[in-house]
Amino acid sequence: MSETVSSYKVSVGKRAISDYMASIAIIFNQGAKSVVIRGYGDNIHRAVTLYNALKSRLGDGIRLANVRIGSERRGLKYVSYIEIEVERV
Repeated sequence: MSETVSSYKVSVGKRAISDYMASIAIIFNQGAKSVVIRGYGDNIHRAVTLYNALKSRLGDGIRLANVRIGSERRGLKYVSYIEIEVERV
């Protein structure tokens, strides 16, 4: 008996944006309802770029569900992050 996870998280790092796009496409094709794109620190702009690339590629097939920003403590300092939740339509 397999359980379906309705939401997955993708943390954006230094890989190519096209790699993340392919990963998200596979996740959606496996039946996921939403994906959370998360970028920390210097990778915040890459998370936004990934969302814009997905939106231009998939168009009306996805929609922006939620955006959260904040910071969390890592070691002795705080690191900013952004979470962009994208839903399949």
